[in-house]
Amino acid sequence: MGRVNKSGRKTGHRRGRVKAKRVEAKTPPVAQFRVKELNAQQKCGPGTSVQRLFRVDETADGSARAHLVFLDRRHGWYCEHGVECPAVRQARRIGEADRQQIGRTNNGGMRA
Repeated sequence: MGRVNKSGRKTGHRRGRVKAKRVEAKTPPVAQFRVKELNAQQKCGPGTSVQRLFRVDETADGSARAHLVFLDRRHGWYCEHGVECPAVRQARRIGEADRQQIGRTNNGGMRA
């Protein structure tokens, strides 16, 4: 846009910021997870510190990826791909749903 002087003429282009082009953000692929609990003693051996073991099948944009998620006494929740893997969150949701506490709270009151 140019400026217009008193006579009505454009005086030139305005200096300053260039108008940014809009770039549409690509939506990340929606991943679907299927979680199955496996026998940790059978898969890892009798002397293992793994308490629970999950196989998580991730499907996104037609490609499939398998994860093994462990709940270990020493290391906590982790996947073979790392602690930050999204499969850990899915397995924890299934694993911790089984352990809902019923009865008294830590301070002695009853749960609602």
